[in-house]
Amino acid sequence: MSTLSSNPRTLESHRDVDPRSPRLAGELPAELAIEVDANGSPVTIEAATWLICFVPGLRRQWWHRFADARHKHVFAMRAVGDGTWLLVEPWWTRMMVNVLTIDEATKFLRWAAVGDILQVRESIPGRGSQMRGWSNCSVQMSYLLGRSYWTWTPNGLYQRLLREPDTRRVDAPALLKKHFQLMANKTVNATLRAISRRRDASLDDTLLTLGTGVMTAMTSASATGLYKAVVSDSARFKDAADIFWTLGPGRAIGRVRETLEDARHRGEIEVDDCQVAALQFMAMLRGNLHLEVLFGLREAPGPSEIGDHVRSAVAVFLRGARSPTGNGRDRDEFAVTGMACQSALDLPPTQVLAAAALIREIGESAREIIDGDDWPQVASWAEGVWRGYSDCTGLPWEQASARIHEVWKSAAYPDRSSAGDVDFVRE
Repeated sequence: MSTLSSNPRTLESHRDVDPRSPRLAGELPAELAIEVDANGSPVTIEAATWLICFVPGLRRQWWHRFADARHKHVFAMRAVGDGTWLLVEPWWTRMMVNVLTIDEATKFLRWAAVGDILQVRESIPGRGSQMRGWSNCSVQMSYLLGRSYWTWTPNGLYQRLLREPDTRRVDAPALLKKHFQLMANKTVNATLRAISRRRDASLDDTLLTLGTGVMTAMTSASATGLYKAVVSDSARFKDAADIFWTLGPGRAIGRVRETLEDARHRGEIEVDDCQVAALQFMAMLRGNLHLEVLFGLREAPGPSEIGDHVRSAVAVFLRGARSPTGNGRDRDEFAVTGMACQSALDLPPTQVLAAAALIREIGESAREIIDGDDWPQVASWAEGVWRGYSDCTGLPWEQASARIHEVWKSAAYPDRSSAGDVDFVRE
């Protein structure tokens, strides 16, 4: 469109004006003068492609006996970006127009899979008319698409649209598989691109960058909706769930495994199976935070909270990967802590070792991550970490807290004078 004009003018006769050229609305005050396109719209919108869904009824209605068994109702939907979908569904009492998350859209697509789905391109400016009079869902869908079809039943509209050369049938499982593939690729690509591949990057920095990217993506609205959709419909749309895992979490886990393998070759960590360690690291990143967001118990965390969460996960993970038994004083302290657990609790030896290692790791990590001597603040953080591993240790928080407190009190204060430690200071 050309530059807006402040001088309103009356349009020339339509015969004297090229219909493709931008025009100014006439007979308007100067402050309301605005350019319109050939269709009389302030903006030119490209024709959209809709999924027209012909479905059986969810509740029995008196007119269902006169309608096709699979086509008793019709609605339209289309993806609009960032994992959201636009739904247009005629009701008796209103026209429902809503933006759906992917998990909500999947429920409508599951309903549509029982009937038939057609991919149809709308017509602009269209050939419908408001003079049609009485309407139902079929008439309103025809009007949405800019069609002038005089059909009163969903099946009648289905037959008319099916005869159009550009209309094609849509398979719901294949559609979801492709959509999940695009969304998973988009999310993981953005995360992996942010990871530094410099050879001089430390393992701590690499895992911190990777973990921050993963948690930011994982707790976003689009990823949360996608996760819910995959979990709720994995049995019905197994291929879609498989492609989501392969291109989403599977790729992220693979990148962590590669990072750990490089570190093991450099002698930085002692890990027998880097694949298992990568899975454990991803589980530590998710923790209760991811579940709380999924269940709608809280809003998605901000950058500061994600940073704190990831730093604590990286610190605890690397303390285990860098040989918790260690040498010298570390080995002696580990043995003493383990004997204390075994003498106080009736636990199997493997759980005693796991509990002792985790007690020491959480206590010392808390000293590094959280500034000051406020034990209630430290305990709040430590309890969240501990409860995520209570099944592995067999030791409840109520019994572990005192031992963690002792380790935390005896741990040396970290030296924060060097530039490399600045990132670990809580803002």
